[in-house]
Amino acid sequence: MNTKKKYIILSLAILLVGFGLIGGTFAWYSYSNAESRVSAKVTKDKPNVIFTQTEYINVSTIMPIKDEDRYNYGTKNSFIITFPESLKNYETFIEMNLVDIKIDEELKINAYKYELLENNVIISSGNFSGLEENTMEISPRRVFHFTNLPTTNNYELIIWLSDDGTTQNDLMNKEFSAKINIVTATKKR
Repeated sequence: MNTKKKYIILSLAILLVGFGLIGGTFAWYSYSNAESRVSAKVTKDKPNVIFTQTEYINVSTIMPIKDEDRYNYGTKNSFIITFPESLKNYETFIEMNLVDIKIDEELKINAYKYELLENNVIISSGNFSGLEENTMEISPRRVFHFTNLPTTNNYELIIWLSDDGTTQNDLMNKEFSAKINIVTATKKR
């Protein structure tokens, strides 16, 4: 190979390495500056759920009570949901379910009832008749738009066997267990 060809090949190799270094340096510089110039606000805040006792419901001794006595003698699970100030410009979605339900077949009746209160107002009620899965919605998805934050909502889930005037002695030692599951999501308005 003559000397002229060697110089041309060597010059091309040096040019390729030089362009590669310059291109790599420019790419790194652009990437590092682009990262520092991005100014987007991302919120990781969400409503805070605190259970007064526990999110688990375990009932093994069920006694029939009159509907008007449910607040005094029914099985209660209380919890609060706090909405922080950072959610002021967000829509907040909340859905409440019972999951991992274990219920004796005899309790899948109209007389075995539940009621969900929000700030002492009934927002949902029903019974366990026809329950076929181990999950049940106790409050459908609701959307909250707050202007005054922070705020706290108080919730109470009450479960009871309604005294229907018939002999319900065979239902008294049946078992019911479940977990209260709160699903939350936020979306910028």
